[in-house]
Amino acid sequence: MNITSATGGSRPGSTRRIVSAIIPAHNEGQTVASVVAPMIGHPLIDEVIVVDDGSSDGTIERAREAGATVISLSENQGKAAAMSRGVRAARNEIIFFADADLIGLTPKMVTGIVTQVTEGSYGMFVAIRGRRTYWANRLLHFTPILGGERVLTKSLWYQVPRIYKKNFQIEIALNFFTKRLGQRMGFTVVHGLRQVIKEKKRGIWLGLWQRLLMCKDVVLIGWRIYVVLNLKLLIEGAIESSETAEPVEQPVKSASRGSSDPS
Repeated sequence: MNITSATGGSRPGSTRRIVSAIIPAHNEGQTVASVVAPMIGHPLIDEVIVVDDGSSDGTIERAREAGATVISLSENQGKAAAMSRGVRAARNEIIFFADADLIGLTPKMVTGIVTQVTEGSYGMFVAIRGRRTYWANRLLHFTPILGGERVLTKSLWYQVPRIYKKNFQIEIALNFFTKRLGQRMGFTVVHGLRQVIKEKKRGIWLGLWQRLLMCKDVVLIGWRIYVVLNLKLLIEGAIESSETAEPVEQPVKSASRGSSDPS
C-alpha cells in the first residue's frame, strides 16, 4: 500500500499512523491498561479507543490512565454493539480490534498483525492466540477462525448487515462477508499472546454460563449464515440466471415441396 507522507510524497511501507485501535471492554479493569499500553506511541496506531460496555469496575479509569480515549456506554449492550460504537468514532479507514482481556500483547505483535492489511496483503487479518499444544494449533485449519484481534477496513465493516452484528456472532459474520465480497482473509497463530479465561474473571459458574452463551452465538450465526443465507443466495442466483437466460431461437420450418403459391 502506498501511503502519502506528510511532505506530500508517496512512500511504499511508510510508517505514518493510519490505524484506529478499538478495544471493547466490559469489566476488564485488571487487564485493559496492558492492552492499551503497547499501542500508545506505536508508529502505525493513530488513536486508541476503549469502548466501555457498561462496566461497574475500574475499566474506565484504567483505560484513561493508560492513555486511551474512552467512550462509555450507559449499559451493557454486548461486544458487537461496543465494536460498532468504536468504528463510528474512529477517524481512520483501517481499524484494529483487540479484546480487553489480553495478556502478553507487544508492539512487535501489533506491527505483525496490522501491516498485513496496511500493506494490502489481506482485506482482513486475524491473530489467533497460541494454544499450548501443537495439535490444538493445527485444528485451526479445520475450525472457524475466531479471534478478537483482527484488522480490517471500515468499508468492509459497514458491508456486513446489521442483523449479523450481535454479541459474539460478529466474528463469524466478518469471516463470511469478507470472503463473500471477494477479499482475502488471513490469520496467524501468535505465540505468547493469551487471555484471561471467563471462568477466572467471573467465577466458575458465571464464567461457564457466559462461555455457553458465546458458544450458542457461534452455532446460531453459523446456521444462519452458512446454511440459511447461503441457501437463500443460491436460490436467488438460480432464479436470476433463469430470468436473464437468452431465449433459444427456434428454427423456421420451410414450406413443403410442391406446394402452390397462394398468390
